[in-house]
Amino acid sequence: MNTPIPEEIVIQIFTWLPVKSLMRFKCVAKFFNSLVSESYFTEIHTSHSMIHQGGTKYFLNGTEFYCIADQQKEYGKSSASRLVQIRSSVEFPFYIPVGSNISCVNGLFCIQKPPAILNPSTGEVRYLPKLNDDRCLLYYWLGFEPEENKYKVLLTRDGSGLYIKQCVFTLGVDKSWRKTQSISRCVSYKPGVCINGVIYRFVFHGGTLAIDAFDLKTESFKLIVLKNSSNWWYYELIEVRSKLAIINCPTWSCEFFNLRVLRQIQKEEEEEWESHIIHYPSMWKHIPPKIIPHVILSCMFCDGQILFILNLESGALWSSYNITRRSWRKLEMKGLSTNHRITGIYSYRERLVM
Repeated sequence: MNTPIPEEIVIQIFTWLPVKSLMRFKCVAKFFNSLVSESYFTEIHTSHSMIHQGGTKYFLNGTEFYCIADQQKEYGKSSASRLVQIRSSVEFPFYIPVGSNISCVNGLFCIQKPPAILNPSTGEVRYLPKLNDDRCLLYYWLGFEPEENKYKVLLTRDGSGLYIKQCVFTLGVDKSWRKTQSISRCVSYKPGVCINGVIYRFVFHGGTLAIDAFDLKTESFKLIVLKNSSNWWYYELIEVRSKLAIINCPTWSCEFFNLRVLRQIQKEEEEEWESHIIHYPSMWKHIPPKIIPHVILSCMFCDGQILFILNLESGALWSSYNITRRSWRKLEMKGLSTNHRITGIYSYRERLVM
């Protein structure tokens, strides 16, 4: 006689399964369908996803959308990370314009057009309330407030220079947009980043580049003035060890990146930045300057590495830089066409719920 597996053991096993497998089990029995929706189960599954080796996934934004997984494989004496495509493309129930500004927090993605929150792990989409205002441009940033465990969307309404208004929407709480503190500065619509309950984004203040810090708990803004900032198009905001960082590539001829990490941000004190110089890897030295793109995309790894992507005529060149070891390694991407141009890349871990 076969002895049934105890329920607690089944639940423990399921907390380690990938989301795709769990979604299939939902159709098998009512027990599994209710299990994957329980808050205690989703919290345990999320924590396991955060520590699972090779659990980092990447969402590629370009002429098509892809989800890929990071898998470790030994190459000779050194360990290289090989990126293996796990989906040919991601199917959406709507069209996303190429090069759209997308924000990502804890495995959830905020899409600009149409305004929606996407979970690529489950395929779930939640549309944001529409605003009937044809006179202004609308831009969205997704953030997470850890103390209250809430996801909020910051909306900027740009009235073509006539006005700039800010609204907030709390997922699972609000039914409509709420007006919040307005700012007079012009927002630069480059990808922002959310760190420890604060959304950071570039703004223009008094004709110079600055950073706008929006505290999701108090729903208030703080301006971070940048000194000696120029050529704002070459600046990117990233997260480095739970701290805000700016990475800048002045020109290709300089052969280095300038990385500045924010040490502290106080209400009354001037911000302190820690500077690092990242020299280009030897694998880039053979690339003729004439085919180098104007923008070098970067994305923060969860294990302390920065991923750099160069869109070349022969295809995308992937490299990662280890901040601690100050070393580079080449990454491989399987299954991506050479004519696919990447306009954004986002790292995330799987999660079950919105």
